[in-house]
Amino acid sequence: MIHVLMISLDTTLATQPESDARRRHLAYAERAGRLTIVTYTPSGVGAAIHPSPELTILPTNSRSQLTFVADALRQANHVLRTEKIDLITTQDPFLTGLLGVWLRRRFRVPLLVQNHSYYFGNDAWIAENPLRNSLLRQIARFTVMQADMYRTVNRRERANYLAMGGSHRRSIALPLGTASKAFAQPIEEKDLAALRSGLGLLPIHKVVLWVGYPHVVKRLPLLFKVFRRVAADEPNAQLVLIGDMTCSPQDLHVLARDEGIADRVIMHGPVVHDKLPLYYALGDVYVHTSAYEGMPRVLFEASAAGLPLVGMSAVGVEEVIEDGVNGYLAPDLDINGMAGRIVSLLRNPAQAHQMGREAQTMAFDRYEASQYVESWVSVWERAVELGMKSRL
Repeated sequence: MIHVLMISLDTTLATQPESDARRRHLAYAERAGRLTIVTYTPSGVGAAIHPSPELTILPTNSRSQLTFVADALRQANHVLRTEKIDLITTQDPFLTGLLGVWLRRRFRVPLLVQNHSYYFGNDAWIAENPLRNSLLRQIARFTVMQADMYRTVNRRERANYLAMGGSHRRSIALPLGTASKAFAQPIEEKDLAALRSGLGLLPIHKVVLWVGYPHVVKRLPLLFKVFRRVAADEPNAQLVLIGDMTCSPQDLHVLARDEGIADRVIMHGPVVHDKLPLYYALGDVYVHTSAYEGMPRVLFEASAAGLPLVGMSAVGVEEVIEDGVNGYLAPDLDINGMAGRIVSLLRNPAQAHQMGREAQTMAFDRYEASQYVESWVSVWERAVELGMKSRL
């Protein structure tokens, strides 16, 4: 049994008791023994939260994001002075990573730094904000090399760490397992019919599905160009987007109109995680056009729901989609190639079904949610066993 101190930026841990994040961390805490989380929140959230005897959540109640560092350090210092902590882990290799390095040095407790994306060697990420992201990359390089254990979610990022002189023994590529059996449960036909009707989908419509947050890296304008070609070849195809489209850096309604697909695109809005299985059941094909990923959780969820996947070849995506097995990978930026693969699956439901079944089998073999708790906490235990590096 170990006691882990986590530094997090996930506000939902403190503010949304029914969130998927809260449930996952409850499971980590129960498996590990004890978990204390110092997490960013705005002011007014209140005092310590004790969802279970094993889990304590300490909101920072920060007046602004600028005061988070001092607030988190104050909370973490108190925990480390009054509790026996076996391991410190941080959510990212940037701000929380720097906090972890400082706490490690002061209290001589092993540090595990996490990286849930793809930063090293990623020119597309640098191009998004060259000055800021170049600085962040330098910070990340410093923190991961200072850490006693380093966790990535894809093999490419771990290989970059090893190329910088990192340790095989003190690093691991572990995707976040989100292929839950909930996505594979039978859906009531009346519920699905009601949802389709509410979205304006007719029985003849074939659904190309996308779920997520419309960050620039997701390249929804590129997806619209792909779908324009799909729509030209498959008159019954509809593109359904699930997520808060108001957060897009582009006006997606204008883009859809400019591509001539405004009447073929349905933007639903965000859906709480527990309700997502019904929305995945809408899909005939799941699509993904990101420029890069850490490891896309939505692909695990779509796979668990039995959907064939079509994506563009990119870091993270390449580790999930096996071309011709559980879906198709088109070369990056190959609009016609991706559109052709989508149309092929829409026109061949037997092939789509077979690929969807294979996607589901692979997802539960590799990314099953219940297995992930054991895998992740085992990394904590390994980090504690290895202890601090003798020399940095």
